[in-house]
Amino acid sequence: MPPHRWSSKHFLDSEVQAVRGAIDIMRTIGRFAMVLTVGSMLAACSSTHKPVVVTPDMLQGQIWVMSSLNGEAPVGGKRVTMELTQGSASQGKVNGRGPCNSYFGGYQIEKGAVSFGRIGSTMMACREPVMQQEMAFHTTLQKTNQMLMDGRTLTLKEAGGQDSIVFMAETGRVKGEVQSSTGGFPRNSQMTIRLSDVSKQDTQLQIIGEQKIKLKGELHGPVAFDLPYAPHLIQAGHTYAVSVEVRQNGKLLYTSKSHYPLNLDKAALDVKAEPVKTM
Repeated sequence: MPPHRWSSKHFLDSEVQAVRGAIDIMRTIGRFAMVLTVGSMLAACSSTHKPVVVTPDMLQGQIWVMSSLNGEAPVGGKRVTMELTQGSASQGKVNGRGPCNSYFGGYQIEKGAVSFGRIGSTMMACREPVMQQEMAFHTTLQKTNQMLMDGRTLTLKEAGGQDSIVFMAETGRVKGEVQSSTGGFPRNSQMTIRLSDVSKQDTQLQIIGEQKIKLKGELHGPVAFDLPYAPHLIQAGHTYAVSVEVRQNGKLLYTSKSHYPLNLDKAALDVKAEPVKTM
């Protein structure tokens, strides 16, 4: 049998087929790589951290500060708070400061569902926009049946509903010491340290953070404080300062005569408390 002879045309056809085969392989690899990439993206999305249902023990020792009510920020930047304390495995007490008044009541968490009992409050009157938000706050709180935590964010909402209250944890800290000008503080008194917005001198100070310390015994020397505040309440261009007062049975005994400007770059703040002069 005579040997097979390859013509140039035959050789060219073979080369074209080889190239086409290589292209098909590359397309297959490309599609496979795309599937892997999309699959990896979907897997990453499916593993995204999700909010968890709150249990009573997760809420202890934390004051929560409202960042929004039904999508709106607190009127006038007010510090609206909520503190939940556990009374039993599923029940506890709730109290805090609303847009206008202090409030108090009870709550229950059972099988992941939360409910708030009747909420009482003080009866102070505020300007209309604040009172409207106060009413909305209490209404939304009473409708809440779901409480979710995502990191340092706590959301109260009605399952399937549009209304919600979003709270943020007080993660900011101002540390320092309070020194009495007389060398000490009386026993059974209470010290209150406040961080306030002092930008507008002609209006009531806006409280950003507050810490209360019970002084059971007579103290000589400085009192250390670790004042928490919610960073989302700090506004650019505003001025903030720390003040202190000491009361015994409701009577004001000591106060800081001036406000101490907040310096986040300073390690600690030294505050001086002076006795209140009685007439």
